[in-house]
Amino acid sequence: MSGPDKPHLAERAAARLIQEGATPLGAAPRGTPDRSPPPLSGISPTPPPVRMEPVDPTHRIDMPRLIAAGVAEGGAGRTRIAEEFRLIQNQLLRAAFGSGADPGLSNLLMVTSARPNEGKTFSALNLATSIARRGDHQVLLIDADAKHGSLTDQLGLGDFPGLLELAAKPDLDLTDCVFSSAIPSLSFLPVGHQRGHRGDVFASNGMMRVIQGMGRRFPDIFIVLDVAPCLSTSDPAALAPMVGQIIFVVEAERTQRDEVEASLDLIQTCPTITLLLNKVQMSTSHSFGAYSYSYAS
Repeated sequence: MSGPDKPHLAERAAARLIQEGATPLGAAPRGTPDRSPPPLSGISPTPPPVRMEPVDPTHRIDMPRLIAAGVAEGGAGRTRIAEEFRLIQNQLLRAAFGSGADPGLSNLLMVTSARPNEGKTFSALNLATSIARRGDHQVLLIDADAKHGSLTDQLGLGDFPGLLELAAKPDLDLTDCVFSSAIPSLSFLPVGHQRGHRGDVFASNGMMRVIQGMGRRFPDIFIVLDVAPCLSTSDPAALAPMVGQIIFVVEAERTQRDEVEASLDLIQTCPTITLLLNKVQMSTSHSFGAYSYSYAS
């Protein structure tokens, strides 16, 4: 995709964003639009204790199911993949909870890509488990990809209510839909079972109420949304103004420059965008192996 004397597409995209006025990771954005959500219904503006526990104690995902869905085994060890995700999580957590963070917004992270099969679900799942294993913050992983075969289906939860039902029914409680997991600090919210009738729910006030309501209700919880690819559906563009950070996954030697640029145009309403270069072939002693990354804003 790029010759030996040309920068990689991720670097070119990063340079383009900077030229257009994007800010470095964790810096105060310039001209950020007002993204205040509508009044919350059924969610107290006063944060309760930060623990998030499902009402039904049988709502629990076991470790074999997590591994089958793509959690890297031995994530607590010093594997190459574990080390790469540790590097990424440090930057994300500083932006979410460090000096200058916007409580209730910076802790909302969306993970997407340009096209399907670039590794965005694998990245979302392993980032969430990596941060949960660290133990400093609870993590809520949300499946916001309504396609069949999404993470919800991989975890065997396709028949349970989730994000779509929460957006459509203000009286439905979040903890009725959340699943705990074998990783103590990791919880999961499925996308829901009404996917065939979702319409434009991701662009609705109900979705904004739910997502930003969770961010404000649980400001100490890191919330990760696995969202559909940008060039497959309008959902990422609709969700971008609701979150404080985005990871945009780029598949090495496959994703085209025009696909990256078109996708970034769709999600530029988010103040902080990070490019994650996925499926990199190990070629130097300076790489941990499977992943490397470049920051766009």
